[in-house]
Amino acid sequence: MTKRSPTAARLEEVWPALKAGDPGAVHAARKLTRRAQAELRVAGAGGKVRRAWRDLRRAAAPLRDHDVAGSHLRAALVGLGAPPPLLDRFDAEWSARRAGLLAGTEWPQRPPSYDLKGGWKGRARKLAAGDVDDLIREGEAALASEDTAVWHEWRKNLKRYRYTLDLLGDVPTPLTDVLDALGRLQDTEVTTTLLRDDPALVGLLGEFRDQLLVREAAAGKAARAWVRTLFPAFAGALRAAGGKDKAGEKEGRVRPGGEPASAQA
Repeated sequence: MTKRSPTAARLEEVWPALKAGDPGAVHAARKLTRRAQAELRVAGAGGKVRRAWRDLRRAAAPLRDHDVAGSHLRAALVGLGAPPPLLDRFDAEWSARRAGLLAGTEWPQRPPSYDLKGGWKGRARKLAAGDVDDLIREGEAALASEDTAVWHEWRKNLKRYRYTLDLLGDVPTPLTDVLDALGRLQDTEVTTTLLRDDPALVGLLGEFRDQLLVREAAAGKAARAWVRTLFPAFAGALRAAGGKDKAGEKEGRVRPGGEPASAQA
């Protein structure tokens, strides 16, 4: 049975607010593009549709990164005891920077809707089961590396896997726990890059800049340690899910009477 994905309809709902730069809409649109990435793989969609959703994700990324970094920086400044005048200057500066980013954002056309055609559940199970060994290997490589690019690539692939499982209605908690930790790590990387490379922040933050760098480094270290602690349960959950999906695919390949199981999807 063909299923029309609701992802494009949800994007249509937030589209006006997104183009106006609403932070909640920016965040929602980014999540929808990640969901679409997983669904389009299951759908076997062509490159044109995939690129349309990818282009939207890339267009929204600078605003989303700015919002995340600003939220973390302001909370950290409060925690470090920054005086109210500095907080006021930070708020004004961050708002002005965001306005500049929004003015320079070129939104692509809204990506098209798409269908999940008959047999999509079987394809989703097969793809998810095929991801397991790669994701565990990528995780082991990340844990042995200090290269942020390795961690980031693993996180992207995990999110695609997470949304593939979400189509099937069964996302193990150890997976979402690891993604939460990796999300915190990504936030520290974005914030640290701004603090380190943006000269405007030197004058704005003064003596607090070095303290913020130390704080973000500690948060990143804690996030990596958190992932290491979670990894055994995570790997076990993925192996269990992969085994279940392979068994389900094998057992459900043909229904009584000879009808392919995919006809039920």
